[in-house]
Amino acid sequence: MELLMILTVTFHPALDRILAAHQLRPDAVNRVQVVREYGGGKGNNVARALHRLGAPVLAFGFQGGWTGRIARRAFKREGVPTQFVSCRASTRISTLLIENATGHGYTLYEPGQAVSEKEMRKLKAQFLQLIGGFQIALFCGSAQSPALARLLADMISEAKQRGVVCVLDSSGQALREGIQAQPFMVKVNREELEEWLGETLETPAQLIEALLRVHRLGIALVAVTQGEDGLMVTDGKTLWQGSLKMNTVINVMGCGDSLLAGMTYALMNGLRLPEIVRWGVACGAANTQVLGAGFIHRADVEALLPQVQLTHIEL
Repeated sequence: MELLMILTVTFHPALDRILAAHQLRPDAVNRVQVVREYGGGKGNNVARALHRLGAPVLAFGFQGGWTGRIARRAFKREGVPTQFVSCRASTRISTLLIENATGHGYTLYEPGQAVSEKEMRKLKAQFLQLIGGFQIALFCGSAQSPALARLLADMISEAKQRGVVCVLDSSGQALREGIQAQPFMVKVNREELEEWLGETLETPAQLIEALLRVHRLGIALVAVTQGEDGLMVTDGKTLWQGSLKMNTVINVMGCGDSLLAGMTYALMNGLRLPEIVRWGVACGAANTQVLGAGFIHRADVEALLPQVQLTHIEL
């Protein structure tokens, strides 16, 4: 079977830093024992996880400044294929502070970098040159301006015209604009779905109806993540829920990105909906056992696959 080439698109990448200390004390000097630095951003994390699963993938998007240079070098060391467009603004820094004594983590996200119209045109031009060589494109993360949100929707439309299967994992205005372009699959978490709808989903029935509302907008697959409650996916005809309780959790950063990588890997290999759910949940669970976003191990994923609890829900 011929493998499908996957492109991930990230407008707002990050240089991720993990700092671990025994205890974090307010108004005092806190000395860290562990410092880890790697390239991040939602689509880039998905690309890393796909690469570690053995999938052919290319990470695409912006990088800027000294932080962007560090991120580029980090991806090169990992062997993750990339093609980044330089922008003037520096790539943001995302910091995870871990307190070993309690196991608590504190995540600090800087806002996404601003990009100019010229930089957006350059990104789109390179995207149009690239996209014909890919069969799946994942558009991941936020868009910090209305112009970027419109660009995201435009890129989805351009990719669809070339026969590319498009997947959207976003929030806010980027999600609203992206859905209008009708990608093949939309993946959100519950809070992002509630924000898009403008209402609170209090019952399972309301959640299912919300997924079907998105599907009726022309989205073939709609997926929602619910943290410990797992993943729910529908194609409008059937609905599957998957979950896996882990006894210990080392890390929650990037679990949704690894989950999307697992779903995409299953989609790439032509698996049916329940197995797409199974692979997504297993990869998300595997991410809880490693430090960092998307640093999953295929052997761990394969060991977790049989443990995923699948439930078929009649529509």
